Amino acid sequence: MTKTKEIISIEYSLKEILSNLSDQDIKEIIGKTKSYLYKCADPDNDVHHIHFKDVLELEKAMIHLKNKTPFSNLFRDYIAVSHKEVSNPKEILSEVVGIGGRMGDLMDSIRESQDEKSSGGVTIVPHEKEIIYNEIQKLDEQLMKIKSILKSI
Repeated sequence: MTKTKEIISIEYSLKEILSNLSDQDIKEIIGKTKSYLYKCADPDNDVHHIHFKDVLELEKAMIHLKNKTPFSNLFRDYIAVSHKEVSNPKEILSEVVGIGGRMGDLMDSIRESQDEKSSGGVTIVPHEKEIIYNEIQKLDEQLMKIKSILKSI
């Protein structure tokens, strides 16, 4: 029986690779079979582990073929997500609701920066880019909170 994979794990990232690349793609990229990657993606398999050079090649291929970055996401999330226990798992709902507000702030800043009456007119100027970037950072922080909660549940 297949074991559920941790959401922030190498196995979870490999699952995304396996669902997006064919056996032929994998063979051409790293010279190994899809079956081998399934073994590496099995959290109960202590024998098969993926080599870091293969991770790099698969990541490069995923960016080129699918515009996805499963391993970069893993590294970023693993480092950023705190590993503390959450006292109230229902906290996730308030964090998700908060994303709606953050998304609205982002849309407003983009809309305002493209308004003809803005300092750059319809062109987004550097200080407007900074405002938009700050709104994206706030949204990203909110997502990290949700990931932390999910990791600790």
